[in-house]
Amino acid sequence: MKKTTLIFGALTMLSAGAYAQSNVTLYGSIDEGVTYTSNIKGHGTASVGPVAVPDFFGFRGSEDLGGQWKAIFALQEGFLSNTGASTIAGEAFSHFAFVGLGGPYGTLTLGRQLDLTTDTLRLDSDGGVQYTFYLFHPANLDNIGIRGDSINNSVKYSTPVFGGLKATVLYGLADTTTQPGRVLSADVVYTNGPLHATAVYSSWRNHTIDIGSQLGYGSFLGQSLAGKTFNAKKQDIGGLSATYAISPQVSVHGVLTQVNLSSVTESGRMRNVEGGLDWHTTPANTVTFGGYGSWLTGTRYAALGVGDVYALSTRTMVYAQATYQHADGNGHAALALLSPSGSQNQMALRIGVHHFF
Repeated sequence: MKKTTLIFGALTMLSAGAYAQSNVTLYGSIDEGVTYTSNIKGHGTASVGPVAVPDFFGFRGSEDLGGQWKAIFALQEGFLSNTGASTIAGEAFSHFAFVGLGGPYGTLTLGRQLDLTTDTLRLDSDGGVQYTFYLFHPANLDNIGIRGDSINNSVKYSTPVFGGLKATVLYGLADTTTQPGRVLSADVVYTNGPLHATAVYSSWRNHTIDIGSQLGYGSFLGQSLAGKTFNAKKQDIGGLSATYAISPQVSVHGVLTQVNLSSVTESGRMRNVEGGLDWHTTPANTVTFGGYGSWLTGTRYAALGVGDVYALSTRTMVYAQATYQHADGNGHAALALLSPSGSQNQMALRIGVHHFF
C-alpha cells in the first residue's frame, strides 16, 4: 500500500509539473432559433435548430517547450443544439482532432483537419461573417461551410507570417475505410490593416457528396442518386476571397469559387460569385446585406439575405434574418441546410440567439 501511494504521489507531481507549463482552453458556440421556410417540398414549415454557425465545442492547448517552440493540440466536435446529437453520428470530434509543433519556422500539425477552403474562405463569406448558414452556396460544393468535410489522415504545414503573408499546404492520405481518395489543399492569406484576402486550391479524389437530398436531384453527371450519395471521382475547388473595412462603420466582403466535378462518365462545374456589406449602425448593432449567384450544370441559383445582429455582450447576440433564393433551369430552389423547395423559390425567415463561450 505504501509503495502504491509513493508511485501515485510521484505521478501526481510529474503531472502537476507538466501542467504548470501548459494551458488548455475549453471554447464553443451554441445557436438556437426559429425558422419559417416558405416552401419545403411544397409546404411552408417552421423549425427549430442552429444555423448561425455549426454548434460546436472544443479544446485547444499548448505547452511551452523552450527556444520559441511549443506543442499544440486541438479537438472540436459539432453538435445540434435542438437535439443534442452529433453532426456526424459515431464521430467524437467531427470537425478536427490534431496535434503538432509550432516554432520560428512555422507550424506542423497532423490528424483530422479542416479543408483549407473552409478554414480561409469562410472568414470572408456571407455565411461566416453574417452568421447565417443559409447564405452558403447550394449543397456547399465548395466546402466553405463546416458540414463534416474535414480531411482525415492529414499533414499540414503553415509558414510564419512574412509582411502580412502566410501560406499553408495540407495533404490527406487515402484510406479505404475513412478517406477513399487523397486530398491536397493549399492557400495564401494576406492581412494588412483593413484588408484581409485569400487564395485557395483544394483537390479531392473519390469524395462522396450528398447532392440528392440537398438539391433534390434524381441523378447527377450520369449517376442515379436514388437513396445514394454522389461519388465525385474528382472534385477540384479554386477560390478567392477578401474583406475590406471601408471605415469603422462599414465593411465589404466577397468570395469567388469554381468547383470542377467529374464522375466516371461525365463532368460538370459550379461557379459562385458572392458579396456582402456590414453596416455597424451602433457599437452594438450591425445591419447585414449579402447575396450570391451560383451556376451548376443547367441551373442558376440567386440568393439575397438581409439581417440585423444586436450584441448583448461580447459573447452573446440576438438576430433576425431573411434569406430568399430563386432557381432558374433544371433544379428547384435549395437554400443550404434546408430541404429543397417544391418550386423555383424559397424564403427563410429567422429569429435567434447565439452565444460563444
